[in-house]
Amino acid sequence: MYRIACWMVVICLGFMVGCSDASKYENEDVVAIVRGEEITIGDIRFMAEIDDEKIPDAVEARVKVTLVVQEAKEMGIDVSDEVNESVEFFGQYPSEDIDTDQTNETREFAEAQAERFDMEPEEYHKEYVKMSAEISAYQNAFFEEHLEPFSQPETEEELEEMDEKIDEIVEELFQKYEDEIEIMI
Repeated sequence: MYRIACWMVVICLGFMVGCSDASKYENEDVVAIVRGEEITIGDIRFMAEIDDEKIPDAVEARVKVTLVVQEAKEMGIDVSDEVNESVEFFGQYPSEDIDTDQTNETREFAEAQAERFDMEPEEYHKEYVKMSAEISAYQNAFFEEHLEPFSQPETEEELEEMDEKIDEIVEELFQKYEDEIEIMI
């Protein structure tokens, strides 16, 4: 289940490579429109530090995430309780008293991103957690509906089969709405 929840978020976060201040893109630049919903460089950069050469891959991944979320919403799926629980549990900014690799990385990322988006680190972290939780919750619900009967993969082979099915579903969505997707990068 965790694999599905993180599938597309991991794609986006997989592009974390350290953002250069000398970017040819501005956060306000619209890089895609998915069924009427604009995606900006800022939307992409909010979730991960992305170098310019990785932007096209990140845009494509974000378009696919957006399609899945839009479909889940159209199915009437409500994830507000799950998102609120995640924000309540994970949305607390790590205390300086906690000195682990994970908390230090979380603080470093939040501080760098908060500076880029003119926010306080605590505010950025909470918004980041909320957005991540919402995307994951919609993806989980969507794929659980489309992978019936759904079962947790127990072997590497079952996991690979599930990944292939997910890829097929997303590709079908992409083809279904191809005329309503504009990628400008």
